[in-house]
This record gives sequence, structure tokens and C-alpha cells, in this order.
Amino acid sequence: MDFFNKWKHESNPWKECYREGAGIFEKQFCIYFIFFTLTYIIGYGIKRNHDAAVKANPSSPPDPRSISSLIASRPTVIAGTVHSIATAIISCGILYQHYKNDKAWIVNGTDLIQIWQTVGLPLSLSYFFADCFFYCLPKKDVIIFVHHVIMCFCHYPVGHNAGAILAGAGDISWVTWLSIVGYTSEVSTAVMNYRWYLLNTLEEDWIGFGIVNVFVTSSWAGRVVMFSYLLIAEIFPRAHMYLEKKQILTFAVMVFGHFGIGLLSLYWCMIMCRGGIKSLFVFKRKSSQGGSDKKTGFAESVGLNNADSPTRESIPKKIIHEADAYVDGTLYNGNGNVVNGNGTKKSQ
Repeated sequence: MDFFNKWKHESNPWKECYREGAGIFEKQFCIYFIFFTLTYIIGYGIKRNHDAAVKANPSSPPDPRSISSLIASRPTVIAGTVHSIATAIISCGILYQHYKNDKAWIVNGTDLIQIWQTVGLPLSLSYFFADCFFYCLPKKDVIIFVHHVIMCFCHYPVGHNAGAILAGAGDISWVTWLSIVGYTSEVSTAVMNYRWYLLNTLEEDWIGFGIVNVFVTSSWAGRVVMFSYLLIAEIFPRAHMYLEKKQILTFAVMVFGHFGIGLLSLYWCMIMCRGGIKSLFVFKRKSSQGGSDKKTGFAESVGLNNADSPTRESIPKKIIHEADAYVDGTLYNGNGNVVNGNGTKKSQ
């Protein structure tokens, strides 16, 4: 009982990061948030112009495989692609320099931890916040919203040493390393966006699609392995340190965060493999043709791909359908438009 009474009066990494950070993280966050807001404005602006062009000349719409048409079908792709590429480069670059220089965090006078705290993390968390505002909430995308909330809640304390020392149970270097390693998974997100591009532009099977598809699937499987390793080999063995520092909530959040993201990665990986290993190597054009053997998924359930919207749907099923559509590349082709088998758009 005495332990828990003391625990209630202990500080936490979120409070300390905000209180002792002198607003440095928050200032960087605001700058990057403005940048991502502009990318969303550009994306939705391209969509409005594209829709106006289609409405003005429905018999001769823009090429559905053009960059403007693709952005119009998924206005968030600019911000998402910039975020995944930028965070992948920053995280992989920091780790490369760290291990290249005998695991040093200061290389040629440059503090690698500070780079992550002032560039990598605020850039990423500002994107998650912007994506929640411009995409998740308007589209009621539960699964992506939950992902973003977990990421922000788990990584924010690393943004300043005052928070990181509590988040890492006294070890700033370790918890920063943990944060950076987790972000290397953004490599697969960047390639997955390229997979989405191929899904919407290819006319026939291409060996490159198989290579990309296998890489994406393998990298998603790699995420599961990585998060499992981090939990079992890195986080769980430090449980006693969190108890000593009275950071029970911090430890629980860390475990839940890694378990949750790992579970999402596992599910997405299973969706990619649902057609068997052979299907990963073969590209099949999407078809909106109906039929008794038509597979039901998120795209059909919300009125995409020429299907009627259901009158009712349970929250668990909705979340599963959203995950299906995220992997299939159909989640973003909404707003009353569908993509037909011949690549042209048709209003519902």
C-alpha cells in the first residue's frame, strides 16, 4: 500500500517532457504541423480541381493513371509518403551512424539523440496529429486513428531528456534507441505507398509488382518479429527497473504500445498473405463487376466498387474492413467515387 501511495505522487514522463522541454519540441511540432497542413490543402485542392474537370466533361475525364487523378483519389497520399520516407531516412540514418561509430550517440560533434528529439519525432508526431484531423476523424477511420494515438502517446516523452529518463527507467540512450528502431518500420510504409501506386496504374502483370509485393509483405512480417523481440528481449527484462523508479504506468504504456502496433502489423501481414504465397507474385487488375462469387470487404461494405452500403455494421467488423481496405489500397478511393475495372471513375 505504501508503494502505491508513493507511486501516485511520482511524476511521469509526459508531464516532465512538457514542463522541462522549454517548448522546443512543441515549436518544432508546430512548424512541421503547418507543413503537413499545407500538403493536405494541396492534396484536397487537386481533388477539387479534378472533380470539377470530371463534372465539366464527364465523357472525357482526365487519365485515371495520371498523378493528379491518383492524388484526387487519395488526397492524403502526399503527406503520408513524405512522412514515411522522411522518418525512414532519419531513423535508419541515425542508427547507421550510431553503429558505425561504435554505438556512439555523438558523432563529429553532432548529437544523434538531439536530432531525433528535434527533427525526427516532432516531424512524425505532427503528421499523426494532422492525419487525425484531416483524415481519420472526417472519415471515421477507427483503426488508423488508434494507431496514431498509440504512436503519439508512446513516443512523445522521448522528445526531451527530462521525459526520456523516466520513460527509459533512468536510461535515456536506451529508450531513444527503442524509439528510433521502431521507426525503421516506416520503410515498409513508404514501399506500401508505391504498391498502392502500382495497384492503381498497372494494366497487366509485371515482375516488379511481385518484387514490391513480396518486400512489403516480408517487411510487415519483419515488423511483427521486431516488436516481439523488443517486448521479450528489451522491455520485459527491465520491468524491475520501472518498479524501482515507480513508473508502472510508463511500463504498461510501453508494453501496450508495442503489443498493439505489433498486433496491427500481424493482422495486415495476414491480409496480404490471404491469397497464398503464389498470389504475392501475380498482379490482378481490380474489377468492380458484381457476381455471386464477389468477395465482400470494406470497399463493398461502404458503397465503394459499385456495392450498396449496409444499413448496420458492428464496430469490430468495421475495423476489420478498414484494415482490409488499407492493405488493398481501396480505403482511400472514397468520397462518392469508385474506380472501375477499366481505370475510370464513376460516381455512386
